Amino acid sequence: MSHHHHTNRNRSSKIWGWVTGIAAIILAAFGLNYLFAFNTADYSDDAQVQQLLSPVNARVGGYIRNIKFKEFQPIKKGDTLIIIDNTDYLVQEQLAEANLLDAHAGKNVTHSSVNTAENAINTATANIEETKARLWNAKKNLSRYEMLLKQESVTQQQYDQVKSDYDAMEAKLNSLQSTANGSRLSVRETGAKLGINDAAVKRAQAQLMMAKLNLQYTIITAPCDGYMGRKNITEGQLVQAGQQLSAVVNDDDKWITVNIKEKQLASLHIGQKARVHIDALPDHDVTGTVTSIAGATGSMFSMVPTDNATGNFVKIQQRIPVRLDFSEEKDKHLIQQLKAGMNAVVYFK
Repeated sequence: MSHHHHTNRNRSSKIWGWVTGIAAIILAAFGLNYLFAFNTADYSDDAQVQQLLSPVNARVGGYIRNIKFKEFQPIKKGDTLIIIDNTDYLVQEQLAEANLLDAHAGKNVTHSSVNTAENAINTATANIEETKARLWNAKKNLSRYEMLLKQESVTQQQYDQVKSDYDAMEAKLNSLQSTANGSRLSVRETGAKLGINDAAVKRAQAQLMMAKLNLQYTIITAPCDGYMGRKNITEGQLVQAGQQLSAVVNDDDKWITVNIKEKQLASLHIGQKARVHIDALPDHDVTGTVTSIAGATGSMFSMVPTDNATGNFVKIQQRIPVRLDFSEEKDKHLIQQLKAGMNAVVYFK
C-alpha cells in the first residue's frame, strides 16, 4: 500500500518538475522578448496625455470686484470670469472725453481767428481799391492845380490845400496796404496753429480710445472652451496688469507625449500609427499618429540641463519626447474623457 502511494508521489513531482521547467522556459522567452522589445520602438509606458493651458491674465490693474467661476468648472470661450473694479477707469474715460472737447474747442477758436483775419484782408482789399481810385483822382487834380498856379489862376493857399489832400490820400493807401499784409501774415500763423490743433485732437481721440479699452479690460473673459484651473484669487484682492489670475485647460486640443528611449528612435517615423492604452480607461484603447519628434532629449529641455563635463559621469539612456495626435473619428467620445497628465502606455504598430 505504501509502495503504491510512493510511486504516485514520484509521478506527481515529475509532472510538477516538467510544468515548472516549461513555465521557466516560457518566462525566460517572454523576459528576453521584453528585454529586446525595449530597443525597438513597439512599446513605451512613459507617456502622458497633454493639453494646452491658456493663461487668464489681467490686462489692467485694480481690485477684484467679482469672481464668476468655480475651481475646475467647465466654461465656454468668452464667458465672464473676473470683474475688476472699474471706478478709476470710468473717471479716466470722462477725463479723456473732456480733453477731446477741449481740443475741439481750441480748433474752433483757431478757425474763428482765421476767419476774422481773412475778413480783415477782404475789407482792407476793398478799401485799397477805393483809395487807389481816389488817389488817382487827387493826382489829376494836383497836376491841374500845378498848371493853374503857374498861370496864377489859383492862389498858393488853394494849391497847398489840394497838395495836402493828395499826400493824405497816399499815406492812407500805404497804411491800408501794411494792414492787409499784417492780416495775411496772421492768417498764415493761425493756419500753422490749425495743424497743431489737429494733432491735439488726434492725441485726445487716441487717449479716449485707450480709456475705453481699459474699461473693457476690467471684464476678464475665457480665452477658449475648456475647464478652469486652480482658483488662487479672492474678491477684494489687488492685482497688477499682466498678472496671471488663473488658467483654462483648453479642451479642443489633446495629444499624447511619449518619452521614448534613444535606441528606439531608429525604428520610428512621422505618420506612424500607435495603439494608446490609457490607464484611466482600462476597457478601451485609442489610436494615435506620430506627428512630431523633438529635436533634443528631455534633459536638454529641463530647467537645469545635466552637465556631463563635471566629472561624475554615468551613461544614462536618454529619452526623446514624441508627440502623438489622435486621428480616429470614432475615438471622439473617449478623447473627451481624457484629462491632462493621465498616464498612458503606447504600442507602436
